[in-house]
Amino acid sequence: MILVEDLRKSFGDVRAVDGVDLHVESGELLVVLGQNGAGKSTTLRCLGGILHPDSGLIELDGLRLPDRLDEVRARLGVVPDQARLYGRNTAPEYLDHFGYLYGVPEEVRRKRIASLLERFELADRADTVLAAYSRGMAQKVALIRATLHEPDWIFCDEPTAGLDPVAAADMRHYLGEQRTRGAALIVTTHVLSEAELMADRIAIMRKGVVVTHGTLEELRRKAGDGRVFSAQLAAAPTNQEGLEGWVREHALSHKLDGERLTYSLPWDTSTRDRAAFASRLQSQLDEHGAPFHQLKEEQTSLESVYIQAMDEPATAQSSVAPPLTPVVSGIPAARMFGSLRTQGGLLRHALPFYVSSWWRRGDLSWVMYLNAFVLLLVAATSLFGQLPGAAGQVAQRLAGGTALQAGLLLPLFFMSFALLESIKSSIGIWWEKAQGSLEVLLYTPVDDPSLIWLEVLPGAVVSTVWVTFWMAAGMAFLSLFGQSAPWDLLPVFAFVAAVTAYWAAMGRMLGFMLFPREGAAGGAWSFLLSPVSAAVADLPLALFVFRSPLAIGSLLLPITACFALTILCGTTFDRERLMETGLGRARKRRVWIPVAVLRRNAAAIAAGVLIAAASAGVAGTITASAHWHSWQDVQAAVTGGPPTDPVPAANAPVHAGPSTASGITVAAAALAGLVATLALMLVMVIVSFSAFFLLGLPALLGLIGAGALWGMQAGFGGAAPLEPWLAGAGGIALLALAVNTGAALPIYWSLVFGSGRRLDRLREAWAGYWTLFRGLVIPACALFGLVVFRLLAAG
Repeated sequence: MILVEDLRKSFGDVRAVDGVDLHVESGELLVVLGQNGAGKSTTLRCLGGILHPDSGLIELDGLRLPDRLDEVRARLGVVPDQARLYGRNTAPEYLDHFGYLYGVPEEVRRKRIASLLERFELADRADTVLAAYSRGMAQKVALIRATLHEPDWIFCDEPTAGLDPVAAADMRHYLGEQRTRGAALIVTTHVLSEAELMADRIAIMRKGVVVTHGTLEELRRKAGDGRVFSAQLAAAPTNQEGLEGWVREHALSHKLDGERLTYSLPWDTSTRDRAAFASRLQSQLDEHGAPFHQLKEEQTSLESVYIQAMDEPATAQSSVAPPLTPVVSGIPAARMFGSLRTQGGLLRHALPFYVSSWWRRGDLSWVMYLNAFVLLLVAATSLFGQLPGAAGQVAQRLAGGTALQAGLLLPLFFMSFALLESIKSSIGIWWEKAQGSLEVLLYTPVDDPSLIWLEVLPGAVVSTVWVTFWMAAGMAFLSLFGQSAPWDLLPVFAFVAAVTAYWAAMGRMLGFMLFPREGAAGGAWSFLLSPVSAAVADLPLALFVFRSPLAIGSLLLPITACFALTILCGTTFDRERLMETGLGRARKRRVWIPVAVLRRNAAAIAAGVLIAAASAGVAGTITASAHWHSWQDVQAAVTGGPPTDPVPAANAPVHAGPSTASGITVAAAALAGLVATLALMLVMVIVSFSAFFLLGLPALLGLIGAGALWGMQAGFGGAAPLEPWLAGAGGIALLALAVNTGAALPIYWSLVFGSGRRLDRLREAWAGYWTLFRGLVIPACALFGLVVFRLLAAG
């Protein structure tokens, strides 16, 4: 049984579902009718657990959502508004994948798949990839997927849309079989004739509200005053007024139009009474020379019931809704890492499935060609280093002792990044989201930690195996051509490949949560994540390659970073956020000067400026009291050397006069100013993103350090060379950094002290940061570029 009471769901200011009540017994089929945007799909998504209702009660066979959501998903089957299949797989492969996710034993699901494909006349297309299926065939596969595990509740969102009459009839028949099996079904459709054919009960929705519901007979009774009958007369009555007086006395209503008489009787009139009335009516008509030769009951059509429901005012809903059990977003760190122990089975199943799909996409072939080409470069480098005579001497002079390192780092660079770019578009959640099939996956009984690991682990395993194989091949070539191959570095390369893939995948998941509109698939997030990834993984790699004593200790950096990123991703995880796209939503008009955001974040911006001013003031005071006039004085004070004599301002070199800058100089200065502006903007964003993963500490320490450096430069006084320009440009850059750090402080605050709906506060903080970045930081960076331009143009 499905029980829904006073369900409500809003998206911003839009109330999509506004107090919906539904009740469906086992073995019953409820059809939900309504216009586009009436709230039908949103209601089904709330019932399926991938959207969080604002309030209301949802119970399926006594299992209340969201408390028992994992149990509900295992017994639920859903057919979305589109088939949403994996185009690169065959029907048996695709259905076997979802049968595994729903926990159907292998032997059982193999027999059911074969039987259902035969039942829907798809057995002869078992070797055809799903991308080649027609819409009707795809809908059949989607219905098989939703019922393969014989669910107790089935939701179908317009399952017959676009199907031919034969296919639609076959699908209705199959849904009837599921009803006979005892399943409770909710089906949405726009086709009224289908509702009449298959519905046990019908609910009509408008603007998020169920305006009327009941059996077809009950809806007809609500739409009309009584049973309507039509009599075709042999001729026009001789005494029309006398006849109408009699009919008016014995019927609810009537209408006489020439040789056609219509009348209505109460709904509860028995068959015997209806027959007796017809007999008396025939006697009256015979007396007036107009007996009827045809009498039939005119059924009230569902179309008229629907149109009448659309015209009626919606019933006012109670403003007090039953409270829903609070939804706790996010995954605790203990559960996140503890779930790793249970991922073995899912990984063993998902790896072959995703890799086969990846291979069919064709990406693996060009990655393989690229790696083979780079492997030839390694072999050529090794061989070229041994050539006799002048060629070998030239190679030794150009490459020296770093030939081996260069030959290994180059293929690693190509393989890692080319492979990751291919993996993310073929494996895991990114792939599901990109091709529109994510909704289907979210209905399966895969728990929240497993969804994250499904994005991370397959790609990490593939990357590790792939890079290790090609690195081993490269080292084998080195050994073959007489070079000393560093086999001890092979585990390091494998570790770096695993960390890079892990970081990239976990970062994409975090991007889905924070920036669902971009999906972390490109744009600013992926672009800014790359240098962080390089710093995390490639620094230890470089230290190992060059045999640094810090190499072992440097492994703590990527391990700690991945650990922190995993906690952040788990803390912010929310299935509903994965569904969000941002498409179709009204966008507010952007205001360049964000007054409201400035007021809300004034304290944070003031704190950033105050931190910079305090560190600069302290450093300037120390510089002035120590009588330092240049950086040489500072160096001398640190090293204990003699101080340098300051150059009096009066004796400072004086230019003969203003010089006229050439056109080339001005153009070069303008280009340098533009580059300086863009570079400073990029630095600001990189600082904020990097600090995000370390709770803001790097940004705060960097601001304090930058303030101290600028304070010391300002404290040197006029004797320092280029003091006005350096102090001015440095001050503007420091101001930009202070405002940027202040704008990001709410983000760090939410990470450290946030509770409850931490994700919502994080998204609000990031939105405020981007608004302030556009309104304050970019103008400061542009002013810095103008100062650079003026300094260079002046010569």
